Amino acid sequence: MARLFTTLRWLRRYGGKNGHQVFIRVRMHTGFETEIPVYDYVNHKKLPISVKKEHWNKGYVTGGRYHITIRDLNSLLTKVEQDVKDAVKELIEKNIQIKRDNIIQLTYINEESALNNEQKIASGKIIVDEQGGAFASHDEFVEYITESEDPKFDTLKKSMGLYKKEYILDYWDDFIRDYAPDSYRAPYHSIKEYIDSTGDNCKAKEFSSEWLERFFKNIIENGFSLRKDGKERKPYTITTVSKYHKHLTAFGDFIFEDLKLINNQDYRRFNLKKKAKKKSLIKYDPEPFINTHALYKKEFDWFHNFKFEDKQLEIARDMFVLQVWLGGLRQSDFYGISEINFHKDSNGNYKVWFEQKKTDDDVLNAVNQNYLIPILERYPDGFKGFPAVNIYNPLLKKAALKAGLKRELKFRLEFAKDKEATIEWHPIHKKICNSWARNCAVSILSELGYPDDRISKFTGHRDLEMIKHYKQIHQKEITTMMAEVKPDLVNEL
Repeated sequence: MARLFTTLRWLRRYGGKNGHQVFIRVRMHTGFETEIPVYDYVNHKKLPISVKKEHWNKGYVTGGRYHITIRDLNSLLTKVEQDVKDAVKELIEKNIQIKRDNIIQLTYINEESALNNEQKIASGKIIVDEQGGAFASHDEFVEYITESEDPKFDTLKKSMGLYKKEYILDYWDDFIRDYAPDSYRAPYHSIKEYIDSTGDNCKAKEFSSEWLERFFKNIIENGFSLRKDGKERKPYTITTVSKYHKHLTAFGDFIFEDLKLINNQDYRRFNLKKKAKKKSLIKYDPEPFINTHALYKKEFDWFHNFKFEDKQLEIARDMFVLQVWLGGLRQSDFYGISEINFHKDSNGNYKVWFEQKKTDDDVLNAVNQNYLIPILERYPDGFKGFPAVNIYNPLLKKAALKAGLKRELKFRLEFAKDKEATIEWHPIHKKICNSWARNCAVSILSELGYPDDRISKFTGHRDLEMIKHYKQIHQKEITTMMAEVKPDLVNEL
């Protein structure tokens, strides 16, 4: 049976100061088409969601700063899209005219109703309990809300200034603002999902190894889902679970050292691995950098010299070479580069300046003239024609396939719930992506035998473990460095 309608997340073509507004596009099989704006309801306000184009990838948010975490924002998009679908289905079933206003009204009917009720209750216009009986006075209502421990009143308490911080998530924003880096927000969604599904909330003053044991055991066994209905769950990797453990330990340090909410560090007694294997939540040790792959220099030079008939594939290859020899730039840094970032010194050598978004460091790198000058000369007007983030990686994979990069690579899938790792093999062209640029810069310089400190200075690595990983792969004598690194003319791969 043909679908009566389809939905698609998309960005408005023109942007404002906050980016491009997000919509859910509805297309009916009759030809009718409309766009439903995505809203979040925060502090009694309907807030439109806008996203920068560089942080948007096939309907998902991949970066940027928002009033909620990226994961929560993507969950919101999933929820609103499903609500739009439900609204259209209800209109069809009840034979009501399919038009934009009707879809919006049904999509946000619950949020609008809750918003109106909260505003009326907060203003004292309507004061009723959940059974519908009126309170004798506003003070009686406030007393009832203040004394209630029902979590459904938490939002209302906050809006009325009655909410008292008590549970660990009540302090999470303070933890990020005053103590930890923004990346430590990561466990929030998993903690909230665990609490909502089990009711096992944790008061900050009761934060302990016992609660951590229950939390981690649950998420390892049940995995995670980005769907509203909780279906299509995926297992957590050991890396993610270990990261969450690190973040929650830091949170314990915050409430112990800074807030003095607890008087001991019992939470530090919890470990993911225990001496008794049967009691251990993680059954085997992950292998660091096992999936950190790169091209050998011969492969890289073959790719660098390959003649593409397709201009888009050539551009993707050129982007990758630039990314590698500008210092193994991260994607966020690479897409911020333009012709104004390049400078020529008195000897005619190029240098590139940029600010690393991950570390906020200013970087001034020597540019590998041998690889990059021919590419820079091909783009005298800058890099305006380079494809967007969501197109770059698919094009790079196509370019690698066209160039014949088919060497099989070992991938080790380390899921926290398993007793051993799963091994898979994939050809280079199926897995290559822009994040390999950093790996390639380290790998090639390691293959040529350069010392760790010189490589790290070029790539901006603070942790030398990745460089040591490639040193184990490429055992060479130390010779000279950047001036000697030149593209070889490779006749065959």
